[in-house]
Amino acid sequence: MSQRIDRRRFLIGSGGSLLALPMLEALAPRTAFAQTAAPPRRLVVVFHPHGRVVGPGSNENWSPRTTTGPLPGVGTAPSVALAALAPISNEIVTLSNIDNIVRHTSGDPDGHASASATCMTCVVPNGGNARGPSIDYVAGLRLRSSPAQKMAIVIPAQAAPFDNSVTENNVFLGANGTPGNYQAIDPAQLIRDLFASVQVGPPPPPPPTPTLNDRLTARRGSILDAVAKGFTSFRAGLNSADRARLDQHAQFIRDTELRYPTVPPTPPPLPQSCAPPSTGSVPNYDWPSFRKGEHDDVFAQTQIESLVQALACDVTRTASLNFWAAGDPGFVTEFAPANSPYIGGNWHASIHGDGSPNDPSPASLTKGFGFYAKYYTRLIQRLAAIQETDGSRMLDNTLVVWVSDLGYGSGHYCYNYPVVLAGMKSAFPKGQGRHVVGQVNSLGDLYAQVLRMLGGSDTTYGSTGTLATAGGFSTNFLPQMGRPGLINKDTPLHFGPLDL
Repeated sequence: MSQRIDRRRFLIGSGGSLLALPMLEALAPRTAFAQTAAPPRRLVVVFHPHGRVVGPGSNENWSPRTTTGPLPGVGTAPSVALAALAPISNEIVTLSNIDNIVRHTSGDPDGHASASATCMTCVVPNGGNARGPSIDYVAGLRLRSSPAQKMAIVIPAQAAPFDNSVTENNVFLGANGTPGNYQAIDPAQLIRDLFASVQVGPPPPPPPTPTLNDRLTARRGSILDAVAKGFTSFRAGLNSADRARLDQHAQFIRDTELRYPTVPPTPPPLPQSCAPPSTGSVPNYDWPSFRKGEHDDVFAQTQIESLVQALACDVTRTASLNFWAAGDPGFVTEFAPANSPYIGGNWHASIHGDGSPNDPSPASLTKGFGFYAKYYTRLIQRLAAIQETDGSRMLDNTLVVWVSDLGYGSGHYCYNYPVVLAGMKSAFPKGQGRHVVGQVNSLGDLYAQVLRMLGGSDTTYGSTGTLATAGGFSTNFLPQMGRPGLINKDTPLHFGPLDL
């Protein structure tokens, strides 16, 4: 008979020795089995400027319904402005009555600065300057696998000068309102930055079927783990001398056991769909030739693929798609470049018109807005096409939130923000394919709910209290910015959960 003392023989012998000790009367086998690691939760934020580009009033054309209920079926338009969402209408929930309440603590009368500083932070600003992190940053801290993983990256979705895209519409923010983690706007450089450490090549072969020895190895743990309860109970009834002897014996067992290390667990594999884009397949970014949005179609498609692959390759678990439109987008999917009414530099002027409740060019503005809905649909479809290691869709583990910096762009209104949610079906108890018109809720309510949907227990987000107690109610804003009849010093910053 072999006299070799291998790990199995040692464990059997040690177990037998321990059985002679009174403390092992409670000895029980471990019951934990190796399991496939669940896919991580993720967050994607999609941002566009200027809110609902027409309305309120007779030109309102965003809300799919005036009451809570099912969206129209696939193949029909939820609303004129959101017609491009029809193919994914069973994957989304649209919301009305979401207001940016905290904006009214600012003494800044500017129509954009305070709205931008608060629309994703919900923190009382310093005039028009932000003082808190945006929702993507807060979620990124919680979702990342380690401090080394990229957190809360922001990917430009439209071509623009990089500095302007950060400073002129700075809604993605880090700690204390510092600029967020904006990525390079050159799509080739963005790919190099994101995927430098990702091994590019064919997907690895599937792992072999575990043998009996593999399964037994996976179940192995410390002998002392199995008897911890009995050890503690027995030890409590001993005198100090016996406790010392017992502790010494337990340490001897543990020290000897560590000489026979177990096989380290295999980390969960990346999805086979992890395929970083090639820099040779992206447009040759050359500012200012991209100045008026002539290439926004191919540019947006490229950036969406980089975002999706950053999630698929687990480069990050929180990413944002930033449609920065102050560079006058051409909306080339909606208008021929030569015929676009906005490519000449008047998008911003058309949004605001004369500041009245109804914009002067609703048809063209609505058509332009369809560009954003089209690319939101493409993002959702692309996430749905990625298969996770457990067979689920990446979309099923990713919450996608589409928001803006204003409610109605025409007069810098800060109520009735356009909000669309998608993905992570398990986080919607009442299902998707719905439009929700409930009580008035704040953006703070929305983001607290987002954090709960991602596994948190948050009931508020950002500043709390009322307008007066949170930072001092300010009347120094354009009168139409707040919801009629709601805004006063006692208006709360939170109203409660959403009807999801």
